[in-house]
Amino acid sequence: MAVSTEPGPSASMNGDLVNRVQQLRLDNQIGKGGAGVRGGSWLPWVLCGLLAAAWAGVGVRSYQKGGQRADDAPAGAAPTTAPAAGNAPASPGPARGPSTPEVEAGALVTQLKGNVIPSLQITVSPRDVAAEITEVYFVEGKRVKKGDRLATLLDHLYANRHNTEVASVAAAEAQVTRAEAGLIGAAAKVAKVKSALASAEARLTRAIALQGRATKDFEQAQQQRVGGGISLQDYQRFDADKQAADADRVAAEADIQAAKREIEAAEADSKTADATVRSAKADLSAAKARCDEARRLVENCVVTAPIDGTILTKSADKGALVSPNSFNVAAGICLIADLAKLEVEIDVPERQVTKIRPGQRCKLQADADPNREYRGVVDRVMPIADDTKNVVKVRIRAYLAKDELDNDRDAFLKPKMSVTATVYESLFEPSPATDLQWGDEAQRAAAWGKAWPGKK
Repeated sequence: MAVSTEPGPSASMNGDLVNRVQQLRLDNQIGKGGAGVRGGSWLPWVLCGLLAAAWAGVGVRSYQKGGQRADDAPAGAAPTTAPAAGNAPASPGPARGPSTPEVEAGALVTQLKGNVIPSLQITVSPRDVAAEITEVYFVEGKRVKKGDRLATLLDHLYANRHNTEVASVAAAEAQVTRAEAGLIGAAAKVAKVKSALASAEARLTRAIALQGRATKDFEQAQQQRVGGGISLQDYQRFDADKQAADADRVAAEADIQAAKREIEAAEADSKTADATVRSAKADLSAAKARCDEARRLVENCVVTAPIDGTILTKSADKGALVSPNSFNVAAGICLIADLAKLEVEIDVPERQVTKIRPGQRCKLQADADPNREYRGVVDRVMPIADDTKNVVKVRIRAYLAKDELDNDRDAFLKPKMSVTATVYESLFEPSPATDLQWGDEAQRAAAWGKAWPGKK
């Protein structure tokens, strides 16, 4: 007999179930004696149990799907129903808007997993030199001070270049000395020719005086000769004296012109000597610069620690070739970080990032020892999101206890450790008495305070 598949009212479900069970009974079991009835009474109950189990499974699946949809709802969207006091369900209320609800002061904002990262981490490599490592003076985990020697490189090439530049400096200094001597000689020559000019000018003055007196004597002799007052011999003597005076004046004037030309030549030589001196000094400066650069490269063959910190990893060992300017050769020797200044980087879902702001107090607990707690503060929200995970990275500054560091060991927190960060809605307060300070709290406190109007 065919069974109808059309849905009916929920009230007739039990009747349909009884009809189906009765249709499955054998004819010789209906209305028979007690033994026959007892033998076939188990089948209806088995079918009822299977059907009840099926309906229970459907109900459980429906409940799970409804819970998942509720979990997937975006943060900030309020549910349509909320539990009332006790266990009685409350009547549905109006849905709240997309704005983020206010968080009470001191309340828990979020609790997320993150990883420890050093605030300052440097890959140490030789500066501008490529050579073979001859000695290594560090191991992983060693604490070093700024300027401590970490490794030495083979410096033969750079030492020879430095020696060559030292010789170039000596040669340039000799050229400067020679040029300065030439300048002194040129200056002396200028002084000499100027003295000759002064002598020539003095001779010209004397010649002019003598010429004037000889001219007057000659004119007087001419008058006397006309009157017959002097002899021809005396007249000729006065004439000769006048001609000699004229010649002396011409000679003196010629000496002056020659002295002036010599002065011009000497001054030109002096200028040339001065230019030679300046050129030699420029060559000396260039030679000294090359020498300083060569010495710097020799000094760079000794690799030193750039900061106070701890050696995290060793990238090269004795005998390895390192070159900071090559893509095919290793450049770094080790990785060093300051483990006194650590941060925790957490991934905050985009729907929760509006709850995070700089200056919030945090509690940090490492998975390695959850009983050990550290104080922290939300330092900054990174300016770009990760679109692959729909999260925004947030950096939390960790504050270590003052007594956690000593000369032989670092803090318990290690880079890349897993940490649970609990963020609270309260402003972080530095504690110089118990916390190891970073040294920039005054500057950072100003940035943290901008997110907390009315608080300092």
